[in-house]
Amino acid sequence: MSRATAAEQDAVIAMLGDRDASPEELAAHVRPLLAAHLAAHPAAVNEFKALTITGPTTYNQTNSGNGVFLNGDNHGGLTINHNGPAE
Repeated sequence: MSRATAAEQDAVIAMLGDRDASPEELAAHVRPLLAAHLAAHPAAVNEFKALTITGPTTYNQTNSGNGVFLNGDNHGGLTINHNGPAE
């Protein structure tokens, strides 16, 4: 949606921010917005196809030692418990 107007981008963000919607409901809401965007910006079609064909990319990072690490090795565990109790 990089070619979309700020208002169009805001509409998509607001729609995808509905935490009560099921994945199916979100897909039903985004489908017409995506179709309109691709119709208005034909050059975006190949970019979109490239995203859907390649699938997700997984990166692994490991860290060791003390301090903050970016792109290193991590020997140990990491638990992310969003909005859950601290452990």
